[in-house]
Amino acid sequence: MVNPVLPQVLAVLRDHPDGISEYSLMKALDRQRLFEDQNGAGPGLLPLYRKHFLIMNALYDLQDILWQEENRVLEISPLHIELHERQRAESPEQEPEWYPQLAEYYLDWNEYSETTAEDIDRMMAALNDKPSLPH
Repeated sequence: MVNPVLPQVLAVLRDHPDGISEYSLMKALDRQRLFEDQNGAGPGLLPLYRKHFLIMNALYDLQDILWQEENRVLEISPLHIELHERQRAESPEQEPEWYPQLAEYYLDWNEYSETTAEDIDRMMAALNDKPSLPH
């Protein structure tokens, strides 16, 4: 499956050379009405999950594309997404050390299509059950 928001994600990244948060990226894409299909995707948090998945899938696709074609590193975290120039010592054939395991999850379209509202509720409950850090 080809990600329908990939070109727009790249355009927004190029418009923010100092980086952008996932939230701001999602808002920029929402303003372009790219997530109209996701708004009716189902109950609860499923529409938000689907938007998040499309963004992360596009980012991990772009990470490989930009690495190979433009000698650029795409740093991905929810709070900061930024393009960097590749360091000269890094070989294009060598998988970068920063390549996260999350890429496998977000590049699997089955995760997008098979995740249900109940799955999202379980994920959120698991996050809420984690002990908080001591103050």
